[in-house]
Amino acid sequence: MNRKVSLGAAVAACILVVALTVSATMMIAMRHFSDLVSDVGQRQAMYDYLDEIDSAARGKYTIDEELLRTALAKGYLDGLNDPYAAYLSAEEYKRVQNELAGNYTGFGFQVTVSENKLVVSYVAETSPAALAGVKKGDTVTVVDEEPMSGTSYTTLIDKLANSEKMLLTVSRDGTESAMELTVNTYTDPGVEGYIVQDTVGYIRFRFFNNLTAMQFKNVYNELTRQGAQYFVFDLRNNTGGSSAAVKEILGYLLPSGPYATCVQKNSTETYTASDPYEMTARSATIVNGNTEGEAELFAGVMQDLSKTTLVGGTTAGKAVVQEYFSLASDKAAVRLTVGEITLMKSEKNWADKGLMPDRLRDLSYDKLQRFDLLSYGEDDQLRTAVDAIKSNQNVTTPDNNMTGGTTTVTTVATTTGSAETAQTTAAQ
Repeated sequence: MNRKVSLGAAVAACILVVALTVSATMMIAMRHFSDLVSDVGQRQAMYDYLDEIDSAARGKYTIDEELLRTALAKGYLDGLNDPYAAYLSAEEYKRVQNELAGNYTGFGFQVTVSENKLVVSYVAETSPAALAGVKKGDTVTVVDEEPMSGTSYTTLIDKLANSEKMLLTVSRDGTESAMELTVNTYTDPGVEGYIVQDTVGYIRFRFFNNLTAMQFKNVYNELTRQGAQYFVFDLRNNTGGSSAAVKEILGYLLPSGPYATCVQKNSTETYTASDPYEMTARSATIVNGNTEGEAELFAGVMQDLSKTTLVGGTTAGKAVVQEYFSLASDKAAVRLTVGEITLMKSEKNWADKGLMPDRLRDLSYDKLQRFDLLSYGEDDQLRTAVDAIKSNQNVTTPDNNMTGGTTTVTTVATTTGSAETAQTTAAQ
């Protein structure tokens, strides 16, 4: 039998639903308001505290306002107890933005000390050095009429950091050539690749910027065209950079689906591969103690999903996501940690402890010093990576001559822009 609901009952039900909705909304709003009031109160207490210090100091000192403001910003970040947070001046922030876009300013070459000589270990393709004819393997003999040797490294670094022009003489196959270099802006995607051992494609990522993903695909596809059936990805001394580039590359190599999560203060973001392409070739990825940040994300995800064999030394252990926040008043910026990454399949987080390779392998101190000049026969880690691919091994197998970790030699690569950490003595 059908029952009719009276108009009054229907109205009452609607009112009850509205009342419950309003009540729930009010509870959420009140909770948010309470948090807001507490936050405002804490801010006010901090402002009052700083005001007390400022009032006491201004009566005794002549204040350099810019210096004080910078110190306050750095002090605030120190108080966050975050080793990765940083303050960047307007000039430093602009340089970072340019470098993430793939634009660098300098002479565009790196050197290392080998047999008491300064040897060119890397030349960016479109840099002033490349356009002037500098090549990898050249020995720097004279800079601005001053003879160079391995002991002149500090002098050369100073000139590279502070000079706008340089008269450079290099020796190649017993012949010396002099050239004038002028600092300029150049692009560098940070990717290089070639065939090693017949069917193994070698791809090195020096860093990740907004040009890296496109360049990687070009190099990867070209090596495939040349007959590469396996791949070695080299992330040694790669301290990260553009997370967008790494996500795009992973999306290209991985099967479709989620591969990691980024847990933030009030939310969780899932990283998902959606590119229709998937790499099916066996691969190995070489890492060391200076493999950091976004480079660790690449290595960790590939290892987690059994797409690669990890070779080398334990990585740096930076499993966080950071963002830059511009300060409107002076165009400076702060770099803040906004989340921490966890691998999807294993639910593993490598923060602080780093990623453990499947096959541990060190380089000797001498080889670390000459890292960018090593031949295939000298590069124990590269040869181990190729062996791992061809033997299809993916287990932790310490070699007999290993210490069980990785030895790092940290020096500074100087440009007219920023400094970067490397395992070789380097300059741009």
